[in-house]
Amino acid sequence: MDFLPKSTIWLIAAGLATPLSPALAQTGGQFTLAASFAYSYEQIQHGSTTFTGGNLEGGATIVSGQGALFPAGQNFLQSCVVFSEESAGGLSLTAPCTLTETKEYGGDTLFFVSIRDQGGVADPSSGGAGRMNLVGGTGKYADVTGQCSYETQYLNASTLVTTAECAWSQP
Repeated sequence: MDFLPKSTIWLIAAGLATPLSPALAQTGGQFTLAASFAYSYEQIQHGSTTFTGGNLEGGATIVSGQGALFPAGQNFLQSCVVFSEESAGGLSLTAPCTLTETKEYGGDTLFFVSIRDQGGVADPSSGGAGRMNLVGGTGKYADVTGQCSYETQYLNASTLVTTAECAWSQP
């Protein structure tokens, strides 16, 4: 008789201590991504200030990652809308972006906003460092938050590349 209550307690304790799934157990980590884009910008001049607006379309790949949420080799389609203001006082760039998983990973989306106040925009050999704020998404990315440091380089009049080192968390 004593065996049944003790075994039940052990089973309950073991069940509480064992996560249901590695993806559910992970609440944060790091990943590195590399991306390549075609961009299309329009610029207007207001005195000594240049305003730029346009879009980026391309692909991003997780180069290294921890856990099931951002595994190495995962591919995304990425779309961004870019707004910037550049003058003698410097650059102010904001770009809300959506990363959409390829169908093999489920098609969920991750949202982030890129912010940059260094370097230039749209000129070959320009670019600069900035940060991305991870701000949720759909499906498995719904509550993801975090920040990335990134570096962008414009390669020619229509192509740029970006690399990013990211830290994320999910409640």
